[in-house]
Amino acid sequence: MADALPGNRERAVVFLHGSNRTFDRAWPIAAHIEHAGFAVMPGYGDGAAVAFEQDAWESTLIGTCSPGAVVVAHSYGGPIAMRAAAHRPDLIAGLVLFEPAAYALARGNAAVEAHIDRVQPVLDTAAEIGTAQFAVAFATALTGTAGTSPVSPDELLAADRQRRLPGPWTLDTPSDVDVPMLVITGGWNEEYEAIASQLHRARRMTLTGYGHRPQDHPGAADALLGFTGQLQR
Repeated sequence: MADALPGNRERAVVFLHGSNRTFDRAWPIAAHIEHAGFAVMPGYGDGAAVAFEQDAWESTLIGTCSPGAVVVAHSYGGPIAMRAAAHRPDLIAGLVLFEPAAYALARGNAAVEAHIDRVQPVLDTAAEIGTAQFAVAFATALTGTAGTSPVSPDELLAADRQRRLPGPWTLDTPSDVDVPMLVITGGWNEEYEAIASQLHRARRMTLTGYGHRPQDHPGAADALLGFTGQLQR
């Protein structure tokens, strides 16, 4: 695996976490990247969970980027990164998206619609049920098997953050982003493959064996470094 960013050493790489992991747990591959930065979304720092606002997430991401930055996003962070790049191509030079949850772009696909049919009813009741009850219902809707109740404070906080998020299919997600993109999927889930197929201008790569976190694959850092090294200054 590559040890550091080859060529173009001044280009910042900004990592954006998804919905259920804080930045320090979301990106082990960042250890292999020089000039790595982390966009910490509202409610994902040291304080309590807060209500979601897409504009606030986007503003936080943009405020973390320096000109020419590459944004690396996972899952729920994908649509945020895509809209930020669409709005600020002068600031963001490229995107690397690991299984982006850009569900809004793949509506009508059978697997995507089945996912929404399972999960939306849980989200509809999120404000009315307890955090632990939500966590069990949400995990069960995602996996089709009975979820376990969170116990530790960290688990309960993660569940509280999750229940404050709308379904990613409701996010404002641009269909055309005018910066180079690399989309990496895990080859395990029809929903994310359907989403990736809608990003027509993006390069695609599959890294198998790590489910929804292909960024944990041993080849993920090299894929990121290769893409970043090919970008024009």
